[in-house]
Amino acid sequence: MSTLYFGDNLHVMRDHLKDESVDLIYLDPPFNSKRDYNLLFKSPKGEAADASITAFEDTWHWGFQAEQEFDELLKQANTEVSVVMQALEKLLGKNDLLAYLPMMANRLIELHRVLKPTGSLYLHCDSTASHYLKIVLDGVFGKTSFHNEIIWKRSSAHSDSGQGARHFGRITDTILFYNKSEGASTWHPLYRDYDEKYVERDYRRVDPDGRRYRLDNIQGPGGEKKGNPFYEVMGVKRHWRYSKERMQELIDAGRIIQTSPGAVPQYKRYLDEGKGMQIQNLWDDVAVINNRADEYLGYPTQKPLALLERIIQASSNEGDVVLDPFCGCGTAVHAAEKLKRKWIGIDITHLAISLKTNPAAQII
Repeated sequence: MSTLYFGDNLHVMRDHLKDESVDLIYLDPPFNSKRDYNLLFKSPKGEAADASITAFEDTWHWGFQAEQEFDELLKQANTEVSVVMQALEKLLGKNDLLAYLPMMANRLIELHRVLKPTGSLYLHCDSTASHYLKIVLDGVFGKTSFHNEIIWKRSSAHSDSGQGARHFGRITDTILFYNKSEGASTWHPLYRDYDEKYVERDYRRVDPDGRRYRLDNIQGPGGEKKGNPFYEVMGVKRHWRYSKERMQELIDAGRIIQTSPGAVPQYKRYLDEGKGMQIQNLWDDVAVINNRADEYLGYPTQKPLALLERIIQASSNEGDVVLDPFCGCGTAVHAAEKLKRKWIGIDITHLAISLKTNPAAQII
């Protein structure tokens, strides 16, 4: 059963989640942005009221709790994390940022414990602490478990120069992608529609029936040294990437053509046979939610459903368990439910729990 836990995710994971029981983890933790995020109370008709309540505080200070979390890290079994934290203490000193990083490190250790060997973790952050979080993740998961720094372009422009800012507009977030076991993770390549300019440029040739195509090189890379066969095709002798038999099959199917007599034959590749453009690590096609969007809930830092669907589709299968330990308004668990995954959500804020999306979910 999909479950929503109300409480500190560190204690919830230690008390309720078994070792290697989760297939995919997405977390969008506080960024140490030095801000409090508020929600407006709304009337039954949805009209905004003047009163507001703090949804969560994204501010950390070095103190007794930070000292406890830091000392706990130095004593646990993962010596790599201990080394990382001691090095960061020497670099940063005992300040607000160092208070934030042990909080995250203790939770990342638990997330590593509950993740299956085939599982993946996506940590959503911004430039405030992303570079330090990556070092902590390297200590927890191992350097070779890192796969991508995904850059999400969340808006097209952000101009705060009128408020005295002296920097380029910050319009991106970072998503750090790790696997638990190198080479054993669940992975499904994803594709998006080809860019119109790319289609016009590369698939400019059109058959009489309207099918667009481009021409591909069929010469064998590396020639004889790579074992490519040498023979004559349409009057042209070369090393080819196909066997003679396969080449004849393609010729008979009309897929090998010459643009002019004596020209090197090429392969005819149709646009409608392609899956699209494989998604890379720059995500500039998922827009941030504005207050007019259908999915907008008014919750601070809410992420688009399409963003979470992409992550879940890439790194899990139907029936898998998706965990979001900072679930907020529940976009990750909503996406998991929609894509037929089981899910676990944890949040310490009652406002987040009240926004749960599935009435059949168990709340603890």
